[in-house]
Amino acid sequence: MHPSSSPDPHQPPGQGQQPQYPQQGGYGGYPQGPAAGQPYGAPGGPVPPPPQYGAAPGAPDTMPGAATTVRVLMFIGGPIGIILGLILGGVTLLGVGVGAAAGSASEASGSELTAALGVLGALGALVALIPLVYGVASTWLAAVMGRRRTGVYWGVVAFNIVALLILVLHVFAAISMEGAPGSLIPFVFHATMTGLMFAPKVRAFYGV
Repeated sequence: MHPSSSPDPHQPPGQGQQPQYPQQGGYGGYPQGPAAGQPYGAPGGPVPPPPQYGAAPGAPDTMPGAATTVRVLMFIGGPIGIILGLILGGVTLLGVGVGAAAGSASEASGSELTAALGVLGALGALVALIPLVYGVASTWLAAVMGRRRTGVYWGVVAFNIVALLILVLHVFAAISMEGAPGSLIPFVFHATMTGLMFAPKVRAFYGV
């Protein structure tokens, strides 16, 4: 037992005493988290989760099978269109070159030859440009279909509808010329994709 030391009457008040700090809960002096059931936005309450953009409430988290099928088909059709457009463009350039060489060796006038080659080049460029643009658009839309945006959804739908209209005109032109409508397979191809895009799960995935 040690005798308790009495405060020095000559010592100023507050000296020689340990400062008292407020005790805080939690581990290592850090404050504990908010109590269970405390609403978001309250002082000291939990931080609300970040909002999810581009997804409607109740929308599936993963791309539905119908949308995946459309995406795969567009990835297949896109490169085919690009290759076909490049081939047609090459054939057009070759035809114009051969025609120019043949015309220079013949007795045809320069003005007639230039006009004929100009028409041939314009028609060939138009024929080659259609599948080329189709292929680039199809590949790009398939690449961005993973983005859950309404603009992507309607872009895919509009692309397939425009392709259907062009194919319908091609079929009627082939029938009127008593030829075989070779566009029936691409027509079914795009009609199937258009129908799949209007499936309820696909619309919910893109928030439409």
